[in-house]
Amino acid sequence: MNSAPIMIAGLLLGLFFTFFGYKAHRLLVMANSLLSGGLVALALAILIQDRASVLTLLSRGYTAADLFALVTAPSVPLGLFINVVSFAFGSLALFFIARKTTTMGRLLLTILAPASVATALLFALRLFLGLPISVVLAALCAFLILLVSLISVEYYLAAESAIIASMALSLLITRFWYLDSWIFYLLWALLALLGILNQLSMVRAKATVKEQGDG
Repeated sequence: MNSAPIMIAGLLLGLFFTFFGYKAHRLLVMANSLLSGGLVALALAILIQDRASVLTLLSRGYTAADLFALVTAPSVPLGLFINVVSFAFGSLALFFIARKTTTMGRLLLTILAPASVATALLFALRLFLGLPISVVLAALCAFLILLVSLISVEYYLAAESAIIASMALSLLITRFWYLDSWIFYLLWALLALLGILNQLSMVRAKATVKEQGDG
């Protein structure tokens, strides 16, 4: 199978969401609603089912396999079923709220997006770092996301789009041409920075034009 068309399509999508993701605002809101609602609901379900195991893993450290087992093989009966249903319910509930009521959806997204990112970041960082520094970095990230979201949800979505899309784009490029890992991090940093600056400037320009039109 020829991988060139897939590569080209991936590059185009990555470039679009890195530099022009703000144009797909509604899609980003829906995607954030699904992910944020699902992750928060899943984290709460796991914590309620087996709080001791979660705290033990965080305190002593774990591998990716341990973390995967925590989600997919809970110690309580029907644990996996509860986790799947919780994730699905959280995702769909926030998705339909964001779709039907814009104000309520934005409010919940402003609250749940930092919580979901902080939760995912905490467990990801704990794979490599100690618990105190992981907690501090996750809390700092959540605070920054909340601050930006309170200022403007559009700013947060634009920045998030640039960061995630640039990571995917950099990964695609470096894996396709078998480049070193340091090139991935450098390319990711450069593309994310340029993407954030471009999208934020476009969002500000769009808001200015709208204000002038309303005036």
